[in-house]
Amino acid sequence: MPSGPSWRITLMWLPSRQCLQGQAFTTPNHLYPPYSDMARGQQKIQSQQKNAKKQAGQKKKQGHDQKAAAKAALIYTCTVCRTQMPDPKTFKQHFESKHPKTPLPPELADVQA
Repeated sequence: MPSGPSWRITLMWLPSRQCLQGQAFTTPNHLYPPYSDMARGQQKIQSQQKNAKKQAGQKKKQGHDQKAAAKAALIYTCTVCRTQMPDPKTFKQHFESKHPKTPLPPELADVQA
């Protein structure tokens, strides 16, 4: 093998890009336009549509997430123990039973238990 950079010059002029794959040196894409890495246009669009339909089907199949819905419904938080409750009536009952010595918060003063 010749010494110096002359062997790299011969690699640049190989007839096909496939000969260069796996080599440390690759040529720019504009030298070999027939060997494009992109999918064909119509095939690419059809593949994207098929994938979107598949994802929508899986999402629909998964259904409603009950844990997330229950967590979103817990909007009242006890100031003493940080327990979360869904409505003010439950909050007041909790406060009266679990924290009887602590004064009632002002937002629970007018709530009917």
